[in-house]
Amino acid sequence: MKPFRFVTLLFSLVLFIFASCSSNSYEVNVDEVPLNIEFVNLDSLAFHANWNERDELFMGLKKKDAELFNFAFSFALEIPLTSDSAFRNGLNRFYSNPYIRLLEEKIQTKQKWRAESSELLLDGFKRMNYFLPRWKTPKTVYFINSRFAASAYCTDRSIAIGEERYLGPADKLIQDLPSNQFYGWIKDAMKPNYVCSDAFLVWISSHGIEETSENYASEMIRWGKMLFLTHICLPELSEADVVRYSKKDFEWAVASEKSFWEYLVDEEILFKTDEESRMNFLHEGPFTTGLPQESPDRMGRFMGYVIVKQYMENNDVSPKELMNTPYNKILQKYQVN
Repeated sequence: MKPFRFVTLLFSLVLFIFASCSSNSYEVNVDEVPLNIEFVNLDSLAFHANWNERDELFMGLKKKDAELFNFAFSFALEIPLTSDSAFRNGLNRFYSNPYIRLLEEKIQTKQKWRAESSELLLDGFKRMNYFLPRWKTPKTVYFINSRFAASAYCTDRSIAIGEERYLGPADKLIQDLPSNQFYGWIKDAMKPNYVCSDAFLVWISSHGIEETSENYASEMIRWGKMLFLTHICLPELSEADVVRYSKKDFEWAVASEKSFWEYLVDEEILFKTDEESRMNFLHEGPFTTGLPQESPDRMGRFMGYVIVKQYMENNDVSPKELMNTPYNKILQKYQVN
């Protein structure tokens, strides 16, 4: 395998060119889009309620969304659902754990973050509803304590946000997590500004654009479509936040676009069908396999976003039309910068 040829470029010039093409022209008056989403702080309700209130809360949740109830309590918190007494004892043990009590105290201080995130998500799904009116939108977004099981999870009607995963990498409770399970790169990614893109992407990847099986390129472009849609639906977010990169990692990715594309072409990766290629370039990790260790992970997703974004800037195509455009047509139009 040929080594990845990283070309050192002038970051300021490259970023200027990239930014000059990144203005969001997909303006939507969200006040005119009739969409309602309920935002529920499920963790706070479960933590502070007495058992009569909890029973009513849990019965209502199981009736409304049994899958989310099972995820939030059986999977994430590993609380047995075999009987009412087993469930009660398991929940009491969880909330009486000293670390969890400290975690709950910290989570309860994030009211402003929850409110701001809720507003951004509602506006984002309103824009999506405007662009793609036939797509399903969530009925409820729940903020939960997932015991670090997931950043975001969705069912057929709801999104669950594991709010403890957005406390910030510098928080002592995050730093105290065992390093043999939560590596440094995992903790570094627990940033509060990633929450909206995470929740939006988990929803549209499940209910909007199905995973492909054709080859690596088809899946790269699928990610590009999802990230571009996230970009235009959440215009308040920086592009770095949309792709879940730090500013430094985003600069590296932008400067390396040409070299990474040449690497994909030279190594004939685009049309490979093996799972390893997807894992190496699309999945999370300390860096992108095959690239220098200073590279960010998921460079394949970034590349897909760049290609789709360029396609939309150079062609008179609506977001709805984009979703139905074959990946190879988008790929053929790409011109490396």
